[in-house]
Amino acid sequence: MGYIRSFTSICSVVSEEKIRRNIIPLLKHIGTSVADIYTGKLDLPDIVREINLLREKENIKTEESFLNWIEETKKGYRKHKLSDASQWVIKYLDDSHRYFHIFPGRNVDFTVRSRGNSLKSAILYDILFDKGDILISDLNAVRKMLGLSPVRSIESAGSIISDIRMLQTY
Repeated sequence: MGYIRSFTSICSVVSEEKIRRNIIPLLKHIGTSVADIYTGKLDLPDIVREINLLREKENIKTEESFLNWIEETKKGYRKHKLSDASQWVIKYLDDSHRYFHIFPGRNVDFTVRSRGNSLKSAILYDILFDKGDILISDLNAVRKMLGLSPVRSIESAGSIISDIRMLQTY
């Protein structure tokens, strides 16, 4: 969550033209499926440091040793608890540039689940609008910029509003 908040803070001073040209294409990479978002206190360097300590402890410094370590579970993944008690999933990623894939666990402490389109809408809303009342006209302006259909009422925008509030709270 800290990364998203930092991103929206930096982007809030960018011109609308640059938001349309640079930020919206980035947000579209979020996709449409659900995302589990980490809400704990650790920042990205802390998480990387702790995962690197795990790699040292388990001697999984190469792609081959990592793949063997993952395959030992017969599940295709491992779970790991960080110092703040957050649960993370570690999987092999078949990619030419990286093979170590880590993401927040599902339905655990310090994780909230969001729909991709709701999250994109909330992030762009947080960039463009003040933190006051949430107006349906503003929500629909954001959704139009993202190429998404408008919401018909505040009641039908519940998940988007929850995500906006989440960005304002955590």
